[in-house]
Amino acid sequence: MNGLSYQIVRRPRRTTTSIVIHPDNRIEVLAPPGAPLSSIHSWVQSKKSWIERKLHFNSHVRTQASPQRFHAGASFTLLDQPFLLRIVEGKRRARITFDQQEISAHLPAAAEADEHTLRPLLTAWYKRQAGEYMRQRVAHYAGITGYTPSLVGIKSYRSRWGSCHADGRIYFNWRLIMAPAAVVDYVVVHELCHLPHPNHSRAFWQQVERFCPDYRDARNWLKVHGLSLDL
Repeated sequence: MNGLSYQIVRRPRRTTTSIVIHPDNRIEVLAPPGAPLSSIHSWVQSKKSWIERKLHFNSHVRTQASPQRFHAGASFTLLDQPFLLRIVEGKRRARITFDQQEISAHLPAAAEADEHTLRPLLTAWYKRQAGEYMRQRVAHYAGITGYTPSLVGIKSYRSRWGSCHADGRIYFNWRLIMAPAAVVDYVVVHELCHLPHPNHSRAFWQQVERFCPDYRDARNWLKVHGLSLDL
């Protein structure tokens, strides 16, 4: 419609209309069941300038994910630092080790050193690294902020970096372990500050800035480079 192509998705429980622009520039308009088509189209057109800015950001600013290679000598990122993958064959069981210089995949003789074998092995290793590192950073900032969660966990989120629950549980996306340490710290502070402020109010952002003065830089880094954090 008028140069914009989008899909209208009606949700039974929705009472308002919103726009979702995916990283590949697909546009979805989430609308209540009874919203007239004419009203939806008019509302979308009123947001055309905003939509075009988001599409431009996706196409010209945001870093798109590039396919990860799974072979000896391939590069894998941990806390924004690249490490080469070494393949060690002839082992009794498959496992990943890390010596601060390279990542080693130990594989049984019968296993193929390919994506089918290496992706789940490395994903599990990344999740363990993320769990250990996130708990360390949460403990560090809990001592500074005075906000202590009831549990710290790791999730495989596709569209968020963390979450905070009413009972004090906080979770982090394991892919954050690939980001710079300062970016990880921002997300940790962000979720901890949700414990007393379960919203994105002015008071919430004031607390985030108090404990993470450069949070805007970290938040922008995630907007630009977040898609590259994946296997």
